[in-house]
Amino acid sequence: MQMLENKIIQRVEWGDCDAADIVFYPQYFRWFDRATAALFESVGLPVRKLSETYGVLGIPLVDASASFRSPSTYGDDLEITTHIQEWRSKTFVLSHRMMNGDRLAVEGTEIRVWAEKHPTEPGRIRAKRIPDELKALIPAKT
Repeated sequence: MQMLENKIIQRVEWGDCDAADIVFYPQYFRWFDRATAALFESVGLPVRKLSETYGVLGIPLVDASASFRSPSTYGDDLEITTHIQEWRSKTFVLSHRMMNGDRLAVEGTEIRVWAEKHPTEPGRIRAKRIPDELKALIPAKT
């Protein structure tokens, strides 16, 4: 089965930039989050629907990294391509690639947990096994 990729466009706004007139780096992580949500939405599963369908609280982030290849600035339109790099039993790895025209701007990786309420410890969460049907719905790169 071929992996599923999703693409979105993110316009860089004035407030996204720092005094050097380039995107302030935390914005990229915010956009990774948006791109992750868009990937799930592309198969009819907005993040809120994950709870209704699978009984999870969500997909909290436990690790994130980025490599900044070239700067972006106010008015640029970044094309963000996102896919699942790897499904694990209770976590999954996402890959994000941001292009600014024909230039690679940023590459990023996230690890997210398939999380549910902890049954005996109120206010805590725990990892839950990811359903095979979800893995089939959004094939990983492998």
